[in-house]
Amino acid sequence: MIKQKNKDAVIDQYISSCHIMYEATLSGDYKKNNAEGKQIVKTFKLLEKDLQFAEECLVTLLENDNVVVKTKAAAHCLALNIRINEAERILELAATDEKNGILGFNAQMTLNVWREQGYLKVYQK
Repeated sequence: MIKQKNKDAVIDQYISSCHIMYEATLSGDYKKNNAEGKQIVKTFKLLEKDLQFAEECLVTLLENDNVVVKTKAAAHCLALNIRINEAERILELAATDEKNGILGFNAQMTLNVWREQGYLKVYQK
């Protein structure tokens, strides 16, 4: 768990959690996926306290090769109202790439909620 604002630590933790979620999703291990999802929410809570710091971290994460890292980062951008056009583009690409399977479906659902509501919530308060 990240105790303080350190860009490299946040990015490393985010990538690590997303890789675990990627593998857990593909293997059907929802318990592991949910547990790691809680870690991502903790990281998001740190990011939402400082939008400039969040953007510095998320811009790097949006360029990651892992579809879960990119789409989570894109969803977090939408939730924080930063880099909206780029986030939408990343989610659209993920959603339309057939090799992404369920992960592409998740990206499409994120886009649908964003477009229907006009905002995105990452967690319940």
